Amino acid sequence: MIPISPNNSNDMNMPKKLSLARFFCCCCFICAAMVIPLVAVIASAYAELTPLENTDLEEVWASAGIMFTPKNIQIFHHIDSIRYSAPLDAGYIEFQDFEMGGDGDVAKFNYDFGSVTKSGIMTFDVAEIEVAPPVYDWSGYAFGTSDTIHRGMTLLNVPDWDQELSYSIGNISLFDPNYPTAGTAAPVDLGSFYIGLIDMPRFYYYTSVPINGTGFDFQYNFQMTIDKIAYGYNDNCDKLEIGPTYIGGSFKNDSGGDDYVDASGNTVTDNPADPSSWKPNNNSTDFGEFQIGDLFGDIVAGTYSNPASINAGESACLDIDPTDGVDVLGALQLTLPMEGSIRFENASFYGTDFGPGAIDGIQVHRLNLFLIP
Repeated sequence: MIPISPNNSNDMNMPKKLSLARFFCCCCFICAAMVIPLVAVIASAYAELTPLENTDLEEVWASAGIMFTPKNIQIFHHIDSIRYSAPLDAGYIEFQDFEMGGDGDVAKFNYDFGSVTKSGIMTFDVAEIEVAPPVYDWSGYAFGTSDTIHRGMTLLNVPDWDQELSYSIGNISLFDPNYPTAGTAAPVDLGSFYIGLIDMPRFYYYTSVPINGTGFDFQYNFQMTIDKIAYGYNDNCDKLEIGPTYIGGSFKNDSGGDDYVDASGNTVTDNPADPSSWKPNNNSTDFGEFQIGDLFGDIVAGTYSNPASINAGESACLDIDPTDGVDVLGALQLTLPMEGSIRFENASFYGTDFGPGAIDGIQVHRLNLFLIP
């Protein structure tokens, strides 16, 4: 776990909760446990089951990593309430009637596997890859080929994924004991929330131990389309509704221009004010992937790697109230550089359509979040 400090210094006294070396050993053990029965099953197709000696195992080899496919999965998940309580004043926020579903009440994952698509194939691997050095400072120093490093990492590649997924919260309840309502403190109903359907046709997830410190670094690439994001904020069912929303790489051509060639070979001019000209709506032209973190960088172009990271621990540097007698606070640190583009076709508020929105060419170089209970 990376020491939690605004300057990433090693000033935190915190026990390690997780060891990647231990995780790596577990992965090796699991893979070995999977390979042995697999070889035995393959052999059973031709003869009876026969124990494999060490010399026999030495003759068995294949490509690196493992491949598996979850298919025809249906999930319905309902939780009466999820509450987070503040440790000092007993205030809380509570999400009531939380549901995970799909187009209806059941979430589906790769449900048509084998009949319509071949979605769901997942490849997991462990590798040591040459990458550009990470950003330690922002002085602009150009690194050379001798500065490259090798990082051990896990790789989860899911190039073709199919799902019907949505989330809803019936009521969001907030209780502040210091905020009286009608003379007494009472929970306040903040309304309801819905997001769905969430389509994610592919995603890629990479993790690695940090170069310095603990915790873990990661990179997450994905493309996502959300049909509707809705927030109902009073008893009259008035609401803020946004969608469809597209989260990906870019709606422009590869060189950044406004013109692109659609799936039918036609030249189309992208207009952020006209959703019909956008790549998703013009012959389903692919609009790339949104990226959080960068474990690889670009050695040829001289671009540093800039991974995202997660760390949890305790640090005196996060003492936001020196007078409360608490010198050390626990916190969760998130470092989230990211890049990509986000667009939505319309935003409706209180019955008024405010039209489409576009945030193109997002480049978040540094974003540090500290979540403190």
